[in-house]
Order: sequence, then C-alpha cells, then structure tokens
Amino acid sequence: MFVFVRPFVRALGFGAAVSGTALAQEPKACDVNESRPTSLGRASLAVMTASGAQNPEAAKKQLVSAMKQIVSVPANTDNQSGKAFVYGKMLVLWASQPGIGLSAKRGAIGLTENPDGMIDLAATLDSAFKVTETAMPECVVETVKWRGQKPWVDMVNKAIERLNADDADSAAIAAQIAITLNPYAPYGFVVLANVRQRQLRTSEAFVLYRKSVDLAAKDTVYDDIRRQSLVYLGSLAVDSAETATDAASRKPYVDQARSAFEAILADKGAGESASSARQGLCRVAIVSGDTASLRTTYKDPLAMPEPFTYSDLMNAGVCMARAEMSAEAALLFSGAYGKNAYHRDVLSNLSIVLLRDSLHDRALPLAARLVSVEPNNPENLQLLVLAYAGVAQRARAARLAGNPPATSATKAATKATPGAKAPAPATKAPAAAVARLSAVASDSLFKLEKAYFDSAVSVNGMKDSLVVRVQLSEFSAGKDKAQLSGSVALSTSLKAPEGEYTVKVDFLDTKGGVVISKEAKVPVTAERVGRFRIEGPGANIVAFRYTIAKP
Repeated sequence: MFVFVRPFVRALGFGAAVSGTALAQEPKACDVNESRPTSLGRASLAVMTASGAQNPEAAKKQLVSAMKQIVSVPANTDNQSGKAFVYGKMLVLWASQPGIGLSAKRGAIGLTENPDGMIDLAATLDSAFKVTETAMPECVVETVKWRGQKPWVDMVNKAIERLNADDADSAAIAAQIAITLNPYAPYGFVVLANVRQRQLRTSEAFVLYRKSVDLAAKDTVYDDIRRQSLVYLGSLAVDSAETATDAASRKPYVDQARSAFEAILADKGAGESASSARQGLCRVAIVSGDTASLRTTYKDPLAMPEPFTYSDLMNAGVCMARAEMSAEAALLFSGAYGKNAYHRDVLSNLSIVLLRDSLHDRALPLAARLVSVEPNNPENLQLLVLAYAGVAQRARAARLAGNPPATSATKAATKATPGAKAPAPATKAPAAAVARLSAVASDSLFKLEKAYFDSAVSVNGMKDSLVVRVQLSEFSAGKDKAQLSGSVALSTSLKAPEGEYTVKVDFLDTKGGVVISKEAKVPVTAERVGRFRIEGPGANIVAFRYTIAKP
C-alpha cells in the first residue's frame, strides 16, 4: 500500500494562537464616545489605567473603581454604545486577571448586587461589544482588538491542545467559547469544524470551514490559517466524494474540493500548503476518473525531478501509483531515490511499482536494501521473495523459449514405422523456425533459474519463521536530531524468548554513512508488546537501519 510521506492531516498543527489580531480598516473611523456622562468617563479612565498597570493588585484596584462608576451610569443613557464599549473592555481585563477566568462570582469583579451569583464573562462581554458593533459597525475594528486579548488566546490554545489530545468534547466547548469571545477570528471556527468532522457531522463541518476561510480572507495576518482551512475543506469534500454512491451526488463534492485546492496553488505564498493541495488534487483526479490531469498537476517534477525535495517527489510518486500510472510513479520515485537512497519509504514504493511492471531485476537490489534497513518486517521480505521469484521465472521463460517442444508434424514423423508412407505436406505455411539455444546457454539459464528460485524459497522461509516483528510508527529528522519510534512484538504461533530485546539503530546520511548509533532496551512478553523511541542527535540524518538482539 502506498502512503504519502506527509499524510493528510486532520488534527490542527498551528500551535499557539497569536496574541493580538486586527481586521482591515473600515473606510469610516470609529468615533465612540467614552466620556459622557461623567461617570462613564471616569470608568473609561480607570480601565485605561488598569490596562497599563504593572501588577495584578494595581489593575484590580482600578477595575473595581471602573465597575463602581459604570454601574452608576443610568440604564436609559443616550450613550449606550459608549457604555457598552467601556463595559466590554473592563470585562476583558477582569477575565485576564489571575484567579478570575471566564466564570466568576459577581462580587469578585466588583458587582455588589447578588455578589455570590455567577457571571459568564465570555457571554457578557460579547453582549456588551455587540451593542456597540450593531449601532456603530465601523467600531468592529476597535472591539476586535479587545476581543482578541488574553482570554481569547488562552481559549483558542486550549481548544487546539484538547483537539490534538483527541479530546473532542472539551475541544468543542473551548472552541465555542473562543468564538463567543471573538467571532471575527477564524481560529475557533476551524477547531470546531475539525471536531464536527471527527464526529461525522459533515454538513456542520463544511459550514464552519467556509466560515473560517471567509473570515481569514479579510486580513493577511490570517493567511496561514486561511490556507490550512482550505486544505481541510478540500480534504473533507474529497472524503465525501469518495463515499458518494453515484456520479451525480459525487460532482458537487469534487467541484468543491478542486476549487479549494486550486485556490491554494494559485496563492504565491502557499509554501507547504501547496504540497497538501497537490495531494488533494491527486485524490480529486482519481475519484473523478480524470487521472490524465495528473500529468499537468505534476508536469514540473515529471519533466525535471532534481529541483524538488525528497518529500515532494515521494508524494507525487504515491499519487501516480494510486492512479495506476506506474511509469510516471517509477520516474518520480527514482528521483526521490537519488536524493535519499536509504529511506525505507522510497525503497518500498519504488520496489512495488517496479514489481508491478515485472521489472524484477531492477526491484531486486532495492528490496534487498529495504530488508537490510528494516529486517523484521514481513512485508519487506515478501517484496524480496517476489523479486527473486520474478527473475527466476524470466530465466525459465527464456530457457523454454530457446528450447521449443517438437511440433506435431515432427512428432508424427518420429513415430512413423520404417517403410510407412510419409504424411501429406500441410497446406498451411509452416511457422517461422525458432532459434534454439545452445546446450551451454540453456544450462546457464537453468542454473540462473535455480539460484534465484532457491533464494526466493530461502527468503520466504525467513519470512515465515520471523518470530520477532517490528512495527515502526514514526521516523522524523530535523536539523540537529532524528527520532525513530515503534513496537516490538513476538509471533503468536512461533516460540520466541521473552525478555529484554535490544533495538540498535544506525542513523544514516544520504550516502548510507552512519551519523550516530543508538540503542534501546525493550521488555517484551508473549502478551505484551514492547514500545521504543530512540533519538539520534546529529545533522544530516535522513534515514536509518536497525537490528534486533534477543535476550
């Protein structure tokens, strides 16, 4: 099975949210009045002082004063926009104070009426800002600066953290609160969309992804999250297309996916998102039956692989392989092999496409190297078996073709008794004679056939008797270190000693040279799989090989 080097990502990877955001400036300036009546002006000054306070105690003192002043503003004041704006800012600062958070007792934030009652600061500050935003839409540019402060940042980061920890319910709650705090930023929407996608609430996920894209398009500060949202939107659309039961229901999803991925590729600053978009268009082409378009999508790496990275070439090759375009896949994998000749992914994928095209002799050294770097994987041994057997079968076919069996006419003449009348000549022209191999050439082919067949049998025996199997879960290489993780398991049908196995890893450079060697002791029993994670410090690590030592 072919696997993309960088699989389609469903969990978010944008880490921490930015601490301050702003929308593009509106033509009309915000001119909200924060000084009328006098008590509102005092509250506004106290809020301003609190925002610049050097310690929480000083800030709290100013906020208590601000709350006292704003409560004294008449409920029927003709400056509702100003009052709501100052109140919203004050609540943002209260929510930012240590020990307060987004749910607090009313008395804790200076409200004297019903002091033991609870107040939802997220919902309350949202309601306050909405009063100003509704009456004065030009002031959104100012309210959003306050909406995007610490409480929102903390909630977005919590949502991302919970999502990446597979805690979808908590992630959804945090994302919804983040949206309440700041409905003008895309982050909360894309997290919630991701949650809904995992919950198979596809229609909701589509709406939320589109909302994220639309919001992100309003300001270049959101360019990265806009591209990421497009990747998610396109991937969800192609997922839906792949499960559609007929062409008519499939088409809207195909069109939506293609539009999202093409928008990314048209973006000059797309960066790594462009690779994800090309992978997405690969899936679109396959599900829509338009695989010929892939030659256009990947025309540059097909024409000249050298300028492209190993990962780009691998992903392009996987796409072509999945589209059953083996010649193109082999070309791209060969380009990747030229950049990293010891990585198990390129060795495996290139071996597979060559074997599918019956190019067993070319696949053989690749499969042999694959087994040398990852020996305890039965799938790798199977590829080597197929390569050996294919070469043997080709030698056999050549030997038999050079030693054709006697024709029926020859057999009849051979069996005729002395003096018997020869059979009448055939009316059909005889087939062209096949050149026969010499005895030496035939014997040479037979020996070749036997040697490779014996090797296939031997490797197949190794595969069937593999008592210790290693399944790798991750290999990553950075600028100054690499890490390999996986598990060691004992065969359930063959006896293997329980105990502490040693996994020794050589971390390799592009030429197969050892950068550094590390090992791990892994306790394994028949009932318990042993897991390991080994780090290799050093630059220029791009591949690995491992060996297993029994207890």
